[in-house]
Amino acid sequence: MSSDDALMEFLANLHAETNSRLEMISSRIGYEFDLGKERHDVFDKLGTVEGLTLDERYDLCDILGDKSQRLEVFMGMPSNTRLGYLKRLMKKNN
Repeated sequence: MSSDDALMEFLANLHAETNSRLEMISSRIGYEFDLGKERHDVFDKLGTVEGLTLDERYDLCDILGDKSQRLEVFMGMPSNTRLGYLKRLMKKNN
């Protein structure tokens, strides 16, 4: 293998690795953007859950904001199951 061939192979591998990393970075940025939007919408979404007081909605904004997994679960669950999940979270955080 000539030095030119070795250089070309190195550059091709470098290009592939760079593309892979850029793809990963862009997907993470997209995920963080989506999560940021959900955090922004959480108070309004909590307003659609019947049975919560205003103070509970305030507390739940903090609870859901503390861990992104909680926010993802809440946003993804069917509306008829949200109240039970939220009450459970408040009980665990007291």
